[in-house]
Amino acid sequence: MTKLVQVALCTSDMPRSIRAFVEVLGFLNAGGRPRWGAHVSRLQELPTGDDAHVMLWWLVGRQEFGGQIELFHHTSPPQRPRRDDWLPSDLGWTRFGIVVPDFDLTMRYLSQAGYVTMTEPMDSNGYRRVCFREPGADTIVEIMEEDPSLPAALAGSYSPQPALSYAAVSVSDLDRARIYFGEVFGFTEIEPDAIHRPEHEKLWGLEGAQSGCAVFMAGDVLLEVVQYESPTPKEPAPDYLLSDQGMMNVAMGYRDRSEFINHVAAAESAGATRTTEIPEVSGSVYLRIVDGISVELFLVPVGLDASFGLVPEELAPPGNVFGAKISGAK
Repeated sequence: MTKLVQVALCTSDMPRSIRAFVEVLGFLNAGGRPRWGAHVSRLQELPTGDDAHVMLWWLVGRQEFGGQIELFHHTSPPQRPRRDDWLPSDLGWTRFGIVVPDFDLTMRYLSQAGYVTMTEPMDSNGYRRVCFREPGADTIVEIMEEDPSLPAALAGSYSPQPALSYAAVSVSDLDRARIYFGEVFGFTEIEPDAIHRPEHEKLWGLEGAQSGCAVFMAGDVLLEVVQYESPTPKEPAPDYLLSDQGMMNVAMGYRDRSEFINHVAAAESAGATRTTEIPEVSGSVYLRIVDGISVELFLVPVGLDASFGLVPEELAPPGNVFGAKISGAK
């Protein structure tokens, strides 16, 4: 069964972003690697050909085959900063949410690390939420108290690790987006207020915004698709690249290659374009769907999770200085 397994971010400061997700939010390191050459250039539609260079790093939470944060830092082409006038209503991937096992402790770690939330925490059905803008990727992250009504809470309640709870995307045509997320990928649409109500727009700086919304169950993660009426969404710049700072895309995970092939074909029939050939055993295809939004289809047969950073990896022996954490952190 297809599920949303990963959120990919492009960060200008890889060490700082890793520190935020590990020491503040509680994710575990899962390793990483440099990538270069024509394949990564074709996959991510970069203009640098054989001279493409990127470093990537993986972080994982409590979810099995999923809940992964993937960090990219491109040096060729050089990563460009997010545009100054960007708003989370603009077209594309805009924000994502993380369920944490101890909200108060996470707030303390956030403050110790020097981060400031966008608002005071907001109560939602008796559970608190707040957003901060992670500066490396300049991306809005919502921190959510463990709420039994959220699917991510069912992925391991009382686990010491966090869970990826949702990813949000802004589109110009909600019905067109439904074709991909509902019909092509087979995600079940649920109530539009399953994650947020209009008053929650304040959390990420859009108080009073007007929008329509569709929410899908994408495995143990929710997918929130929003069509804004006000503020009017801006399109990406004509020269926008996937290597630019921000939230690049999300990945749909597959164990079975035949299902992977069928979904690629169905997406193309619906109007999507892909950037590379279908992998023989494992790997990825990037699609451009509605509004040119990027989605990764990620084929990982059973037994290969460690090769793709889906399980934790010990990076230094106990007591090594490189394993040190901020004062008072986990």
